[in-house]
Amino acid sequence: MISKLDKDVAHSIRDLVTRMHGRLKRQVSNPEQMSIAELNVISLLINNGELSPSELCAQLNISSQFMSQVLKRLEGLEYVSRKASLQDKRKSFVLLTKKGKQKIKDTRQEREEWLANLIAKHYTDEDKEIIQKAIGLLLILPDL
Repeated sequence: MISKLDKDVAHSIRDLVTRMHGRLKRQVSNPEQMSIAELNVISLLINNGELSPSELCAQLNISSQFMSQVLKRLEGLEYVSRKASLQDKRKSFVLLTKKGKQKIKDTRQEREEWLANLIAKHYTDEDKEIIQKAIGLLLILPDL
């Protein structure tokens, strides 16, 4: 049976994660002015390695015509490339390039440095240990 406390904790975690995610997204410099769709494609490629354009369309619920524009832009920035399928030469897969992977690495580092500065500024060492313990408890949850 789910208690009121369970619901309150779940709400607090969801709310915090949502706000932190939004703030971290805004924190990163975006001189290329990449769109949400472009950032979402990169995110999917980070998590999946390589995907076909049709798989990207399905996961992002966007048209193949729009996906073509997104991929063309990302290819122009040299963040993604395509490779032919070994099984079916008519198919291709999209993957991150070395430059795309470096962009992700730099972006993550930028976000973590920003967050580390906030943590250093607002929390004591004791607070930081409590936060680390809470994160450890959350990581025990299955399916995360």
